[in-house]
Amino acid sequence: MVKKLIFFVFLFICSIFLNSSHAFEGKSSKHILNNGLTVLMSEMPTSPFVSVYGYVKTGSATEGKFLGTGISHFLEHMLFKGTPTRKVGEIAAKIQAVGGHINASTGMDYTIYKITVPFEKFNIAVEIMADIMMNATMDPVEIEKERDVIFGEMRLSNDNPSRKYIRLVFQNAYLRHPYRHPVIGYKSLLAEVSRDDLLEYYQRFYTPNNIILSIAGNIKTNEILPKVKTLFKDFKRKHDILRNLPIEQRQISPRRYEEEYPTDLTRLSLAFGSVPLLHPDLYPLDVLAKILGHGKSSRLYEELYKKKGLVHSISASSYTPMDQGIFQIQSILENENVEATIKEVLEQIRNIEEKGVSDEELKKAKRQVLSEHIFSYQTSEHTAHAQAVDEAFTGDYQFSQKYVKGIRTVTSKNIERVAKNYLDESALSITILKPIVKIHEQNTSNEKQQGTIQKHVLKNGLTVLLREDPTFPLVSMRLMCRGGYREETDANNGISTMSASLWTKGTKELTAKQIAQKTERLGMQLSSYAGKNSFGISIDFLSEDLSEALNLLDDVVKNPTFPENELKKVKINMQTALRKRKDSIFYFSSDILKKTLFTTHPFRLNKNGTEESIKRITQKNIRDFHTRFTYPNNMVITVFGDISAPDVLKEIEKKFGALTAQEVELSTYTPVPLTERREKEVVINKEQAMISLGFHGTDLHDPDRYGMKVLTSILGSSFSGRLFQSIREELGQAYTLGGSFIPGIDSGFIYFYVLTTQEKAVEAKELVMAEIKRLQTEDVPADELKNIKTYLMGNVKTSYETNSSLSFTTGLDELYGLGFANYKKYDTNISAITATQIKKLAQKYLDLNKVAIIMTLPIKE
Repeated sequence: MVKKLIFFVFLFICSIFLNSSHAFEGKSSKHILNNGLTVLMSEMPTSPFVSVYGYVKTGSATEGKFLGTGISHFLEHMLFKGTPTRKVGEIAAKIQAVGGHINASTGMDYTIYKITVPFEKFNIAVEIMADIMMNATMDPVEIEKERDVIFGEMRLSNDNPSRKYIRLVFQNAYLRHPYRHPVIGYKSLLAEVSRDDLLEYYQRFYTPNNIILSIAGNIKTNEILPKVKTLFKDFKRKHDILRNLPIEQRQISPRRYEEEYPTDLTRLSLAFGSVPLLHPDLYPLDVLAKILGHGKSSRLYEELYKKKGLVHSISASSYTPMDQGIFQIQSILENENVEATIKEVLEQIRNIEEKGVSDEELKKAKRQVLSEHIFSYQTSEHTAHAQAVDEAFTGDYQFSQKYVKGIRTVTSKNIERVAKNYLDESALSITILKPIVKIHEQNTSNEKQQGTIQKHVLKNGLTVLLREDPTFPLVSMRLMCRGGYREETDANNGISTMSASLWTKGTKELTAKQIAQKTERLGMQLSSYAGKNSFGISIDFLSEDLSEALNLLDDVVKNPTFPENELKKVKINMQTALRKRKDSIFYFSSDILKKTLFTTHPFRLNKNGTEESIKRITQKNIRDFHTRFTYPNNMVITVFGDISAPDVLKEIEKKFGALTAQEVELSTYTPVPLTERREKEVVINKEQAMISLGFHGTDLHDPDRYGMKVLTSILGSSFSGRLFQSIREELGQAYTLGGSFIPGIDSGFIYFYVLTTQEKAVEAKELVMAEIKRLQTEDVPADELKNIKTYLMGNVKTSYETNSSLSFTTGLDELYGLGFANYKKYDTNISAITATQIKKLAQKYLDLNKVAIIMTLPIKE
């Protein structure tokens, strides 16, 4: 009964659109002012809002000498950034204060600015729209900030396979027409756009005779039109702008472009050149797209998904911009199914060309087009947008009514005709974005051991990880032990760094100088490290020097001398590092933050110790400390690269198999949570101020670590994080800021920081806390969450891009009990994070009543 009722309501609405040429009479109107400004009005008495849209007839395709710079999009970022009477941030604040919102978007043919407010606040919206269209100031500081913001958008776009894929589709489908260029522009060209360029473009295209002001909502035209005329009366007409773009020639030979990308699934596009919006074949092409690929009963879905299981998803669309459009079939699938999918899609097209479509298919498809179109007119925003686009593209702001009639007239013969005319294989552009195939995967039909990680545990407990990869004649070898400065106390703070530094500075056989001469002669890279939870040695070398490298590692592990003369040098270096650290506002503030956050846990300690502890530590202290942890059962060795795994394993067993295992006593700490807010104000002899907020986090083994990684990136990612966006908008300056989550063996911590001015310090702190509260109370929008996760998954791949980095990552994971294959789970764990989880994690870990806050301020003169 309900379905029948909906159907009859739909038929009733259609009848209004189709059978009454006066459906909007008295409700919609078009007015052209003396200066050429086109004003569209649509009265919607039941709407609680008014939407004011400023449609400028310029986009990425019409940039002329600035083509490819993305200047249209750049300018879109700038228009809400202030006028002579409205400072930076005031416009958005004013609209939000009355319960409205602003937005803007740039396309290939247009740029559109959107303000929606409660209807009684209409005056504010139209006044602001008039102001930005005529008086945008283009503040130089804001220009550079927005340029950085767009660079951030570019990075996110590059990390998003769907956006990357769409760009490739248009580059492949258009050879001459500017539609082939990305709306956002190219980074190198955007970097060159100056303020003068922006002003020139603004003054050239933002003229009344090139703008459509579209207003829809609870308005009365006779009351509003005089207001509009008054606001825009000083807006001077300029010469009309002729659209003179290169014509995309009809394609006569198929094109195919493929590109590899770090993604698990392949994205496939079959695109055919079609028609612009003002073409009578618009209607049958739209209906054909529905028949082929809209919904679960469409032909492509039925055949390729349900029956043959070739794709994960598939759809069809007809894109009709101002110039030639494209008819496109898109699918997401496994790479091995690409050829079969292309063949089947073309077969389905041929079936329509030869046999046509059934009356039921045609009726259903037309109904789908109509329902989507008609029901989009329920809001003031959709109406304002649609009538502006109709006017700009067709010269008829009521074109949508004619569109409905055009869809109704489509016949089966029309469908056959356009399928034959446009979906010709000679005019096909195939675009494929596919997963990266590694060299060894290309050379083998089944998985071989080459490239896989092998784990071996010797009888004495020494864990060995080996990976054969002959791509380059290089080998990366790592030895790591549990330890690090989590095993230190206040008295011996810095001993881990000393021990690690001296470990490679002399053995019973070789002095520091001889070790340096040997490694330099062979082109080896020998280094050591001490971290929070571990310490170790790294050797990178040519594969032909494997034996020499193993001998050196054997000598360094078994016979270190920690020479006294080298100890003096290390102490001087550490004392120098301490002084440098105190001279950095970032490290100065973060050290105080950690001491405030952790009163007993060694996270509070500095890896370089203190002036007192450095002086106190002796050579015997170092030797005893080192010996506590360098037992084979507390050790992982990794050897990755151009090796024979069996041969290397044999050598490691020969050299290290006789080491004696012994119980290693590792420190354990029970996290002591904060029970209150700890806030401190400190001073430093700097011009800047810094605000730091720290929270207790979770450990390496807690599944919450993945959600916390996403959460901190949402807030603290440098260019795209919320803190950057909020502080940039509210404080009006380009601040250095960020945040991170550091998980440990038994505890972790989260921190956020902002470098600012003394005058803005308190405000910056309040903004950080406000963003944290927002994360605790509001779900993260789907697109934002998706982009951050995509960024994280792309960024982490640098941790295993090379054998050098992969050997270190997998070795540490094995050492900490996570397992060497833990890195493979990262994408799955990050992908699984939901907006609900983020909100719960923010509530659980970012308690503003249990936070450490450090306000580091300049010394007052």
